[in-house]
Parts: sequence; C-alpha cells; structure tokens
Amino acid sequence: MPVEMPVNLPVNMPLEVTGGPLFTNAMLLAISPQLIIAFGIVLSLLLIAWKRSRRLMQALTLAIFLVALIASVPLLFNGDVQVTGLLKVDGYGVFAFMLVCFSGLMVALLSGRLLLRNTEAHDEYYLLLQLVILGGGILAVSDHFAALFLGFELLSLSLVGLVGFIRDGRYAVETPFKYLILSATASSFMLLGIAFIYSQTGSLHFSLVNATGQVSGQLTGMFHGLGMLLFFAGMAFKLSLVPFHFWTPDVYQGAPTPVTMLMATASKVAMFTVLMKCLFSQAYFQQTSVMQLVALVAILSMVFGNVLALKQDNLKRLLGYSSIAHMGYLLIVLLITAVQDIHFAWQSALFYLSAYVLASLSIFMVMIYTTENAAQEQGQKQEADEASVYSWQGLFWQKPLMAFLAILGILSLAGIPLSMGFIAKFYLLTFASQAGLWWLILALVVGSGIGLFYYLRIIFSLFATPTSGPTSGPVSGLGRSQEQAPGYLPGSRLLVTGFVFAGLVFGLYPDVLMQVLNRLGEAGGLQMVLHQAP
Repeated sequence: MPVEMPVNLPVNMPLEVTGGPLFTNAMLLAISPQLIIAFGIVLSLLLIAWKRSRRLMQALTLAIFLVALIASVPLLFNGDVQVTGLLKVDGYGVFAFMLVCFSGLMVALLSGRLLLRNTEAHDEYYLLLQLVILGGGILAVSDHFAALFLGFELLSLSLVGLVGFIRDGRYAVETPFKYLILSATASSFMLLGIAFIYSQTGSLHFSLVNATGQVSGQLTGMFHGLGMLLFFAGMAFKLSLVPFHFWTPDVYQGAPTPVTMLMATASKVAMFTVLMKCLFSQAYFQQTSVMQLVALVAILSMVFGNVLALKQDNLKRLLGYSSIAHMGYLLIVLLITAVQDIHFAWQSALFYLSAYVLASLSIFMVMIYTTENAAQEQGQKQEADEASVYSWQGLFWQKPLMAFLAILGILSLAGIPLSMGFIAKFYLLTFASQAGLWWLILALVVGSGIGLFYYLRIIFSLFATPTSGPTSGPVSGLGRSQEQAPGYLPGSRLLVTGFVFAGLVFGLYPDVLMQVLNRLGEAGGLQMVLHQAP
C-alpha cells in the first residue's frame, strides 16, 4: 500500500516512498553491468572449488569486465532509471562505472607476472579484484546512504586483502594493517555521520534527506551539519584529502604495483562520483561555512600534496602525494556548482577523472613493465618497491615506446598544453573564475607550478645517459620482448599503447569527449537542483 507523501515534497520521489513494483525489466537492464560482475563472482567461486587455474581465472576476470563494459554502453544515453530506493542509474554514473571497470580490466591484464613470481595462490587475487569493481559499481549508481555504505565497505575490505596479498614483501604486514585500521576508522566516521543525518531527517535517501529537511525546518540543525562533516571526513580519507592523507604514500609504496594502480584509479573515481551525487542533493552543503571548510581542504590538499612530493625519489610515494594534489583540484567542482549549471560541474569532473585515470594507468603500466621485469631478472622474489625516479634513467634510449607512454602520462598529470590534463585544468579554471573562487585559482596555479618540478625531473631522467652495471635499476631488465614475457597476455602492450594514445587524442581534440558528456546531460543526467541555503 503506497505511503502518503507530505504535501510539500517533490512529486518525483523514489519507489520507496511512492510505492510501485519492486523490480521491472527496465530496472534489471539498468543494473545489468553490476549484475554481470556479481554473477561472475559466483562463477569464480565455483571455478575455484572445481579447478584452480591461473590462466583460466585471469581470462574469466577479463571476460567479466569486458562484458560489463559492453553492457554499459547502451545505458549511457538511456536517461535516469530509479532502481528501488537504493540506486539511481544515470548517464554520469554509468560513465564513471565504465572508468572503474576499465581500470579493473587493465589491472587484471597486468597482474599476471606479479602473481607468477610471488605466490602460489592466484585465484583469490582475481576474486578480490572483482569484488572491488563491484563495490565501485555500486557506489557509482548509489542514491541511498545504505547502498553507499555497502559499496564503500565492499570496496574497502577487498582492497585490504589485495594490499596484503603478497605476504613475502618488505611491507607485507605493516601496509595492510595500517590501511585496515585507518579504513575502519574512516568507516566509523562515515557511519556516525549517516546516523546523525538520519536522526534529523528520518530518511537515508539522498534527495529525501534534502526534501525532508526543507519541509521540517531541520535542515540547519546542529546534528545534520555534524553528520555531513563526519560523512565528508570518511570520504576524504578514501580520496586522500588533507588532513586525512597520511596513509597514502605508505600504502602506495607497500602495496603491489597493480593494486596501487587500482587504488589510484578505480577507487578514486568511485568515491568522488558518489560524493558528488550525495553532496549535490544537500542544500545544507551550500551554506557558506561548509563551503569555506571544503575550500580550505582543497587548498591544503593542492599545496601540501605538491610540496611533499618535491622531497620524494620513490616513484610510488611520489605518485601518492601527487594524487593528494589532484583530488584537491577536483574539489573545486563541488564549490563552483553554487552558481553554475550542475551539468557543467559533472562534465568537467568526469573529464578531469578521465584524464587522471588515463595518465595514472600509463605511468603505472610503465612501472610494471620495467620495475617488475627487473626484479625478476635480478632474482628478486618480491617487486622492487624502492624504485626511484632515477631507476628510469636512460629508458628513452633503451625502450623508447615505454618512455613515450610514461612521458604522455607525466605531461597530462602536470597539465602541460596539448595534453588531456591541461584541458581538464582549463575547464576547472574557467568555471572557478566565473564563480569568483580566486583563492582556489591561485592555489591551483601555484600547486601546478610546484608539480612541474618533480614531473619534469622524471622526464629528464628518461632522457639522461643510461648507466651501466647494477645501478641501472629496472632498465637493465628490459632486454627481451615484454609482450612475450610470462604472465602477460599477447597484445597487452598494444592495448596499453592505444589506451595512452587516446589521452593524447583527447588532449588535442577534447570536444570528442565533451560532446559525449554533453549528451549524457541531455539524456537525463542527474535531475538535481541546487537549493539556496537558508
């Protein structure tokens, strides 16, 4: 029996309020990518029980992610579909899920040698990877705090297992334990914040939280504001925002390189997407005091992330600090939406996330192809976590293709003109200037200038005269064809090259991607209106 709605609530409420069928064919079709991954997880469990096979499990994981990607394409322009009261599938969420799924696909493709050299248990690794992508898929289409917390925990706990999967490494105990404790703390903050929000609004649905608060006059209540701050703190941990960033360089360094690549791409995209969906529906978030706090976090992340990266020689730690700065840049999107069309905010955010994912994947792929190969050539069991900026010295003269991939990624992260990252930052600067966010613009420009130093230092190392002997690091292990090395599928290097080349194409012709994102908004996108704060 349908529940009677308050008179002043919006008429387009989800099914949990208006009543209606629990599931329809349109709903099942809308969440088909997530269902494919869930079915693949069950199939993987049965495969593990029947026969353990490294190659078979890797092939199954690749097939699952590929089918989920294909199933997502028709949903991009399918409009908004409310799936019960927990999920809302829209074009922006589907696009973010495709970034998450593609990141998982590349991780599965490039994890073969790591597992072959370090452990006998391969199947559980791919199972945990599937769980991470499923958690990210749930986050990308969440429209309810319960679904958000489910996806958050599924992603977080699976990542803990992946971070500590290689038990013989130098940081095999410290890194997963640190990540587990801090991740549990972040989950506690988030859960407490959700409880405070529910106590004031009586609902866990994103749009109902806002609507109920407006009707009851409780929107500016102390507990609602405290709940939003605690929720933001939990999300800030996963996004490596200052002052919740301390775990990032240590975990990036201690985790296996493919897992670090997963954390830097899929996890960040999923978390930022659901943060936007949640906060854009909260009128309380548009209050001046809250926006000033977010602006302060953004400025601190931009500055501290880049400054701390200056001292780093370790590649993985450097990329960890770099991710702090980039997440700070992205927070600008949450602030410009007070005066800009929400669709512009989504388009600029997804374009920036696309550029960041492409660049990060390219750099980590080169790291896997070089550092991992050198570790095997030199008889090391664990991966070379201590690879420094100088480990790539002379790489351009020995492996120009690998160096070219690294250069494309580095230029994009640095925001050099004619790269995808430059266009992404240009959109942020344009919208921020129209909104009058001058302090944030100054922080972005200063942070990008500082970042040029350590990014160009890597490029200079690539073109330096190659060293000889044992000090050459990973480069010394590049004597044979990477594509035929054990643990890599045939054609993987071709796929990596094409993927990174796409970043250059989108940098030169950004309208190609922006037109797709514009169509997402025209097809529906998120039908939210930012309310003025009382």
